[in-house]
Amino acid sequence: MAEPERHAAPALQDFARQGAVYDGLMKTLREGTFVHAYLISGMEGVGKRSLAQAMGQYLLCTGADKPCGVCPGCIQVREGNHPDVTVVRPEKSIQVETIREVIRKAGEHTYVGGRRIIRIEQAEKMTPAAQNCLLKTLEEPVEGTVFLLITEAPGLLLPTIISRCRALKLHPWPDDVVMAALKRQQVNDIRAQEALHVSGGSIGRALSVAADEAYWQRRDEVMHDFFALEGRSQILQVSNKWKDKRDQSDALLDDIEDMIHTLMLVRLGQRDRSAVQGYPPPWQRMAADGDTAAFVQLMDAVREARQLRGNQVTWQAVVEKLLLRLMEEKNRWSM
Repeated sequence: MAEPERHAAPALQDFARQGAVYDGLMKTLREGTFVHAYLISGMEGVGKRSLAQAMGQYLLCTGADKPCGVCPGCIQVREGNHPDVTVVRPEKSIQVETIREVIRKAGEHTYVGGRRIIRIEQAEKMTPAAQNCLLKTLEEPVEGTVFLLITEAPGLLLPTIISRCRALKLHPWPDDVVMAALKRQQVNDIRAQEALHVSGGSIGRALSVAADEAYWQRRDEVMHDFFALEGRSQILQVSNKWKDKRDQSDALLDDIEDMIHTLMLVRLGQRDRSAVQGYPPPWQRMAADGDTAAFVQLMDAVREARQLRGNQVTWQAVVEKLLLRLMEEKNRWSM
């Protein structure tokens, strides 16, 4: 449902390392050629909401040098109480009634007399009826209103909605940017390196996992049980341990997939060898000399495990099949 803005807006210049996305956006903002609707997309934790907030601060600034940071507009956006900023956040979905309310609000006079910002988070969760309702407004934009649609899955939006928005696709951040964010939060060097390796270029993910001790405990457990397996005789022992943890299956499969992905990134030269220091030696050798097809086959094994779980195959049987595949690959690299 619609609610007022709550988050503080960071500076737009923080997005300069996004390159052409940032340069193009700033050009239109400075020249006043910005459009009535933007589609901000990218992976989780890459800064989509932060960018939307920063854009809102710029567009609602009443100072000469935008964003000045000291005018009432800047202060209200930063403090999350600007009357002309509306945020839509889904519960399970965004219903057509919510979009109708937003459109009605867009047709009203603004409180301050300037522009109105309407931000729709997880825009892909709009129902088909809600998307069609919004589409009519995007086709006939309301003067002075800027829509900011945020999504991790633009493919779930109607092509006609996408075509009526200017795309701002945020890319994963370089390692030095992620590390700087971790350092600002005073994360210690060892944990910062670990969080960097699993972040995938997402500052949000890096900060989240750095502070999550349960996450690292589970990672250690997964590494021990699934990647350090010594022989077939241990498969039943490990599967018995995990058979009653079906509620943790998503996290387990995410961890295994992420660990395989890290191995592949090291092999491709996109991650430093230090990223696999904690892996058993056979996996470190695979990260140094393995062929791409082998990594892809392991990722396929994880995807198959997800499908089998979804098909109501016994969770213990799914775990055993995955354990066997991992052990076979590990044995290939054992000396």
